[in-house]
Amino acid sequence: MWNYFDRGQSGITRVAGICGIFIPVVIFTCLGLSIASSPWFTWTQHALSDLGIQANTAALFNYGMILGGILTLVFSLGLIKILSNKIGAYLLALSSVALIGIGLFPETLFALHFITSASFFVLLTVALLIIGLTIKQNPFERSMGSLAFVFALIAMGSTFFLFHLEGIAITEALSCFPAFVWCLIVGVKMTRV
Repeated sequence: MWNYFDRGQSGITRVAGICGIFIPVVIFTCLGLSIASSPWFTWTQHALSDLGIQANTAALFNYGMILGGILTLVFSLGLIKILSNKIGAYLLALSSVALIGIGLFPETLFALHFITSASFFVLLTVALLIIGLTIKQNPFERSMGSLAFVFALIAMGSTFFLFHLEGIAITEALSCFPAFVWCLIVGVKMTRV
């Protein structure tokens, strides 16, 4: 069906696709369990990273971000192999390194955490925007790009909440949750090579 993939790269593409499928599974599970274990957490007054410094949720949250970042890195390396314009995939790879950094450098390491966290959200949004604007070579890329563009717009629109809420958890969720779903959708397509 996806005859535009190089047959020599189909194994790599499938592994990357499987990683793409597991990105939201890992991230949403770790976040959901962390939030469920934190009755103090509110979406309007906290950041998601606040879960990474509490004794009962720190390990789950931080290791979840690290594992999610590793999965995203492998996924983005697969995208680099198959996309005609690779800039967005390279930026996605950089955002995955920043996601790993969020888990490695919790909020108690303020400067490092801020740099990795801000880098993750900016690089992720720009990666989706570039993927959405530049890939048009075949039906797979066009559909993948259109969805990426929509999700980039949602991420950019989420900054509205920065000025209206005390916390940033809603902005963070709207910035990255659609992107993780995009990874799952694209990952499924990549596994069908």
